[in-house]
Amino acid sequence: MAEFGENIRRAREEMGITQQTLADKLYVTRQAVSRWENGSRYPDLLTAKRLAASLDTNLDELLADDDMRTYPEVNPVIEYPLTKRVQTAIFAAAFAVNLIQTLWFIFYNITEFRGYLTSQESALYLVYSAFHVIVTVVLLYGMIQSIKDAITPRVAARIVICITGMEIPYLIAYYFLSSRGILAFIIVILIDILFIISVWLHFCRQKWQNVPMYISIGVIIVTLFSYITGLIAVIGTADLRKYLTNNTLSVFAVLMIQFLFIYMTAVLYRKRRLAKS
Repeated sequence: MAEFGENIRRAREEMGITQQTLADKLYVTRQAVSRWENGSRYPDLLTAKRLAASLDTNLDELLADDDMRTYPEVNPVIEYPLTKRVQTAIFAAAFAVNLIQTLWFIFYNITEFRGYLTSQESALYLVYSAFHVIVTVVLLYGMIQSIKDAITPRVAARIVICITGMEIPYLIAYYFLSSRGILAFIIVILIDILFIISVWLHFCRQKWQNVPMYISIGVIIVTLFSYITGLIAVIGTADLRKYLTNNTLSVFAVLMIQFLFIYMTAVLYRKRRLAKS
């Protein structure tokens, strides 16, 4: 990356123009040109072509092989306008659904049943609420970063790992407070740990390519299967309305998060493939 930035700076100085003049030619900010020259960012492909033309050179002169390997790792995961908007829309939808779910749980369930809750049940509700508040805040952060075009692979990894990682202490607390069978909790925690490892390797080390996407697809299948089987069990009973009220929004929130993970994983994989081709 340093070589690419140095090549830009050298070509610009040979033409006797400032960063601001070059920025004006390319319809970008001076700060963007500065980031290219100091090695913290790359221009997108169309801007890079215009950049080379403005400096009276070509991309082969500006880019080295090492630059092309580094390119997907320092730029945002998603760069094209349409895919950026889709990513931001998924973040916004996931944030909105999780916010509604959290508010519904806090202001309906806890308020409605507060007089009937044991201390153990109250603790469970608080843990559940805290978990979803944190997830909602992380999704809001991700949405803002997506709008600002600042989601690099490492930022994406932090967002995904934070959301998944928060589930582990939540599950541990839930197990001790509910005293339910431990096997299912151990399996879910191990899957979470595997997912976190795969996310770090995929986004930050270019290994285990697409493994996070496959795990997310598995989570979607299991979640839908569990929801549908539970729905079938209560159809025609008095519990149907309660089941739909308490589970539909929760399942939708899980699905939106998993769709977000799949989208970012797949787009980064495609971007890396294009950079190597």
